[in-house]
Amino acid sequence: MTILHIITGLSGGGAEHMVLELAGQTVGTKNKTMAVAVSNRKQILHKFEEKGIECHFLNITSPKSLLPGLRHLKKIIKNEKDVVFHCHMFHAFAIGLLCKVFFKNAPIVFTLHTNKVKQLYRRLLLFVTKVFRKSDIIFSNNSKKWYLKNSIAIPNGVDTRRFDNTIKKQQQPFVFLFLGRLTEPKNPLFLVELVKRLVDHNHTDFVINVVGDGGFRTKLEAAIKQNAASKYIKLFGHQDNVADYLRDANCLLITSLWEGMPVSIIEAGASKLPVISTPVGSIPDFLNDDNAYVSNLDNFHEATISVLTNYNTAIQKAEHLYTLVMDKYDIDAIYKLHVDLYQSVIK
Repeated sequence: MTILHIITGLSGGGAEHMVLELAGQTVGTKNKTMAVAVSNRKQILHKFEEKGIECHFLNITSPKSLLPGLRHLKKIIKNEKDVVFHCHMFHAFAIGLLCKVFFKNAPIVFTLHTNKVKQLYRRLLLFVTKVFRKSDIIFSNNSKKWYLKNSIAIPNGVDTRRFDNTIKKQQQPFVFLFLGRLTEPKNPLFLVELVKRLVDHNHTDFVINVVGDGGFRTKLEAAIKQNAASKYIKLFGHQDNVADYLRDANCLLITSLWEGMPVSIIEAGASKLPVISTPVGSIPDFLNDDNAYVSNLDNFHEATISVLTNYNTAIQKAEHLYTLVMDKYDIDAIYKLHVDLYQSVIK
């Protein structure tokens, strides 16, 4: 079969890296995989090329470019057999839905990659178009929504072999890591508030390395300057060598307002890196007090102080998370679950 991963663009987010992981597993097998970006964003195209993954860009950036983009997609797959559309995120599903005009028999599998859809019209659209989808992938059974169809729980996964699992040692200054897009759901502006709370509690020997980019970067830079927090928050932008930043950190911070299942948490688990996270999306379904620190934003600084002052306990939690990740979230097992689903929908 031919698996067509349709995604908004090849930016540096978790959904894009999940497509990279899945498509990479297909290379060299009897199945064929292509990654199709709706837009012209190519930030991590080189990673796909390094793995030998065939990529195409529809360059749909306006209503005027919609029809040429769809024609391009038709040309790409016109000679393929047993095609499965795996659409990632809302806009990619919209394109997949339009493709049903050309490929009526091609089944659609959909992964929303978040547990929250803010816009009512999007929820309604997903509901009324359920008939066109064979299955919707969610990250845990508690993530079922009324606007999703035939939900099957398949978590995200990573190639755990890429990460250094050496036990972390506390260092000075203590290095926190924020890894993710600088967008509203990830809530990066909270980092400035967190710095203020830690300093107010007489904790000053730390730094927060921010790895990622996005629309909130300008706002974050302004907030850092306004609150004189540049000593504590360092912006590194998008980086390819994420494993190095995980290796060199002491603790991962997830301050999200809403989520799906962050790939960064799985990467941290594979790196034996302690995690502090808000209880949003599917996170509470695999993080708990035994393997991480799960805290709402009001008490987030308390969890942070606990890690700073009792790092041995944090390391013990990280060991438990590592065991869980190795057992259930390695990409080999996650890929097999996806292939089984693809095969079931083309029968």
